[in-house]
Amino acid sequence: MNNRAISLPDLAAEKKRNTAASLSEGFAGSHHKGALATNVPWPGRPGLSKRAYDGSKEAWPNSLGRVLPLYYRCRQLILTTEKRGRRVPQKLHTDARALEKVVAKEIRNIHPLLFQRMDDRQLDRFLRTMTFLRLSIGRWIFGSEVLKAEWPRTEQMRCFMLLTGRVNIYRDGNGVGEFLELLPGSIFGEQPFRMGDEQINDAVGGAAHCEEPSIVGMLTTDVLEAAFADRIYGNPRIAQKIRHSPALQRAVLPEPDPAKPKVELEHLSAQEKAEVFETISSAVRSGLDEMAKLVAVLHLMPGEPIFTTDSLDESVFYIEEGRVEVKADVTLIEKPESRTPKRTRIHIMLERAEKLAGNSIFDKLDPYVIVKLGEYKRFQTPVQWNTGVNPFFNYDGTLTFNGEEEVTFTVMDYDKFTSDSLCGSCTIPVHTLTDGYNGKADLYRPKSSVNMMSSTDSDLMEKAGKLFFSVKWDYEAFNPLIPPKTKTWPDQVLFNLFQDSIWGHERLMLQNVFMRALQGAASSTKYRLELANFSIRAAELKGTEDRCVVMKIANDRFIDFIKKSQREKAFLQACRLQALDKQQIVKGLIMDLLQRWSIEEQNEQLRRGLLGDAPVEEAVDPNKFRSMYNGVKAHIRIRNATNLTSGGWFDKLDPYTIVRFRGSKEEVRTSVLADSGSDPIWDCEGSMTYHGEVALEISVWDFDRYSADSLLATGVVQVEQFCSGFDGMIPLSIAGNKRKRAKKQAMITIGILFDRPPDAILDQDAKENTLGRTS
Repeated sequence: MNNRAISLPDLAAEKKRNTAASLSEGFAGSHHKGALATNVPWPGRPGLSKRAYDGSKEAWPNSLGRVLPLYYRCRQLILTTEKRGRRVPQKLHTDARALEKVVAKEIRNIHPLLFQRMDDRQLDRFLRTMTFLRLSIGRWIFGSEVLKAEWPRTEQMRCFMLLTGRVNIYRDGNGVGEFLELLPGSIFGEQPFRMGDEQINDAVGGAAHCEEPSIVGMLTTDVLEAAFADRIYGNPRIAQKIRHSPALQRAVLPEPDPAKPKVELEHLSAQEKAEVFETISSAVRSGLDEMAKLVAVLHLMPGEPIFTTDSLDESVFYIEEGRVEVKADVTLIEKPESRTPKRTRIHIMLERAEKLAGNSIFDKLDPYVIVKLGEYKRFQTPVQWNTGVNPFFNYDGTLTFNGEEEVTFTVMDYDKFTSDSLCGSCTIPVHTLTDGYNGKADLYRPKSSVNMMSSTDSDLMEKAGKLFFSVKWDYEAFNPLIPPKTKTWPDQVLFNLFQDSIWGHERLMLQNVFMRALQGAASSTKYRLELANFSIRAAELKGTEDRCVVMKIANDRFIDFIKKSQREKAFLQACRLQALDKQQIVKGLIMDLLQRWSIEEQNEQLRRGLLGDAPVEEAVDPNKFRSMYNGVKAHIRIRNATNLTSGGWFDKLDPYTIVRFRGSKEEVRTSVLADSGSDPIWDCEGSMTYHGEVALEISVWDFDRYSADSLLATGVVQVEQFCSGFDGMIPLSIAGNKRKRAKKQAMITIGILFDRPPDAILDQDAKENTLGRTS
């Protein structure tokens, strides 16, 4: 065998030393000590490349740092031998080949983005053609004011790849100022480094300086042309492969003859398929040939993701060999309207009472009713003066409900000079008061004379009449302060794509409609679907190490091909149908995830039941409320007040109330009730804007036509009380010297209700999911 026939091309072409392409030092230039110091160790530098696309935190293996100097010296020895006109020993060639295989295997790890675009043969040609520069500490690769010899001017692209060592690249061409430290695997230079439609530089600067003994590979246009020399013949093969994809049939094949029966391609033999695809038009052939010229062919190992500098949404991927998995993070968010309606407020209409106890011949009853929900929430009806045992109240009261178990009705007889007397009371469980309830309750009070030896409650109490009332509930299906149930499953396999499949063409043609179609897979559930962090990985096939080959096509190239095919509308319709097919696949995945989620919740409930941990409803955070409801309208209803200090026998009170948030100038003011006395009923409503204040201030005034109005009482509702809405009575503090004359607690009944905040979580599934048009 002629050894020179198998010589490495760059070694055979090299004729001079100490030139810009020298294997020993790179080029003559700045002053330095010894180009190759034999006493300087050349260990591989462990560390992570700047292009760690797979997110690994482990250091790169230093195998390349050990084998690359040997490969470098072996190449230099072959070059020196050939320059002297001597025959290169066969063993030296064998060693060079073996080292080249090891270098090819290890070099893929330092820059997966670049070398994923080369198969083994292309990588071999790349290594044989690429010039290696072995540089000592302190050498300038390019730039710097102390550099005496510049690289020769050329129209070719020229960049560098750091293989071992450490290099600093400076933005300034003189090598001063800010710099970026580069680690093995980085690609750098004075201009961007491109492969087809992709720019894959790590750094671009004006000067580069070696901080450690380094080996640098020089990337030029000639190197890439030599590495991809087979693309001259491979491009027609790429075009032929792509046109056989079933996903492109509507764009590649002509319209079928309606007079002939429809033929399904999957039922045809290989020869029959080839005959069908030979009928494509010249415009389609031309478009495929143009597109194939800049298609990037990616070679993936099992489980390896596709690496790209741009987003996956900017390219279309054709699977030539193997199988790939399209993965994404799947998140299910509970829809607001799917929640079980929650009781928020109870409206109690007190109609009348009959046969109340406590009436006498000389003093008829002055009854009023106190309704108490739980320990602290209450409202009180106005006093019905001198009505006797069958009063009519006709009062509608509202209380905020937060899971209280009982509601208590107490009928009292008002007495101006002494304490009020009990007419009767009753307690009713809340769960028995359904929406629309209308009925009566028996009232009881303690017997005036009791046999102390009695042991039953019925002997201690006596009937005291009946109270007639009705109940109505307010329901709230959505509370923006309570986060919806959410579950995320990271890195889920959405689709398995096999040979001749394409990914990305539906999204490219349908735009946002495609993503809405996938999200529509959850429309029949009570959850909203979100998909994020899409990735494409080669499937891990058990028992095989075969590579997966994927072709990456830029969006603009693919669109140009579709337009040249003159079948854009037909292809768009095919994309709609394929998107619906993918929607069904995602729907099946959602059902499986929901089943897993349900099992997890059942196990959690079982654990809580065994351990006695009952779930506790989380209280509303006032700080979160103040932030979310800032700028929202608050509707205030001022119902009535009780036990205000009277003005006198001949001058009854003319009260009105002012309500405002603390620190705000906006207010709600009731009308003035002339001569209404100590128990005014306003039933006044108003609204004002909430700006995150911490309290609602209430002031009750007595109107005076000829002098300044008098302050009767004040009250405060803290944000912790109204952040979940409020309906009930607020204690009032009597103002001035009237405190001494106050015999009973003054109270005011108000209601506070907020509009829904504009930035609340909305159900996005309410949007139209039609695929009839693209955005």
